[in-house]
Amino acid sequence: MSKLIHVRTEIEIPGHPSAIHIAEMQELIHTTPGAPAMCKMLRIMELAGSKSGETVTGAGTLDGKTFGLANEPNEFVPHPDTYADFPDIEAKVISAEEFEGLWVEALTKFPELG
Repeated sequence: MSKLIHVRTEIEIPGHPSAIHIAEMQELIHTTPGAPAMCKMLRIMELAGSKSGETVTGAGTLDGKTFGLANEPNEFVPHPDTYADFPDIEAKVISAEEFEGLWVEALTKFPELG
């Protein structure tokens, strides 16, 4: 069975605040040699603020329930191991507990997600 990955990304957008996302994704086992490693998006949150005081501003699930997200999430995304190839993205793997703590905040703000 493929593993779950929880990752925090910050994308630098010139002239705008950083786009901060926290995602839960399932690693896909690729069978095609040389194919890029991919993951299936399961749950995602958008955050705003600074690292010392961020708040959830949007969230979504794989089944299409989204609230407050700037963009519709993609079902399949590059594996976090490949993010170093993207110059404007900072990524950090986080614990499932940290993800779930933020997800509780998302469910409080957007109970329709549950």
